[in-house]
Amino acid sequence: MIKRVAIVGAESTGKTTLAQELAEHFKTVWVPEYGREYTEVRVGPEAIFDYKWSNEEFVLIARKQIALEDQLAKSANRILICDTDVLATCIWQERYMGACSEEVTRISNERRYDLYLLTDCDIPFTQDGLRDGEHLRQWMTNRFRDELKERQVPWVLIYGSPQQRLRMAVDAIEKLL
Repeated sequence: MIKRVAIVGAESTGKTTLAQELAEHFKTVWVPEYGREYTEVRVGPEAIFDYKWSNEEFVLIARKQIALEDQLAKSANRILICDTDVLATCIWQERYMGACSEEVTRISNERRYDLYLLTDCDIPFTQDGLRDGEHLRQWMTNRFRDELKERQVPWVLIYGSPQQRLRMAVDAIEKLL
């Protein structure tokens, strides 16, 4: 049985980089963030600040994220590194729509992870053309922290330099294996 690790956090907090580094370290696969792919194709950088999201889009993103994760889990080596999860989709939906829908909440509650890594917002924000929430990074970090505590799931706050972050994450994952 593979262990599942979800990396969550605000925009531009090193989640994707950490996912790639962890997959390389543990010689396994990592699951990319479907919401990012959807945003690149559907919205694009020219409309990111003006786009009007719908609740149906968040349901679609949640379902696709789970499907992608299940597909890649078949190739995982002891551990599956997930560059986000549906809890993150729920928090993004809350941000854009005011609340997380019952359907996205249900999907989020059905999936379990052996460990969450919450990336802190203590590194500089990097604009990549699709990011629009620099001013919300602390709020999002706090929302993730609150949700992880409320759900009573195992989680570790990842902070510091890139090297410190990788070391903290590796140490936390090695305790699972």
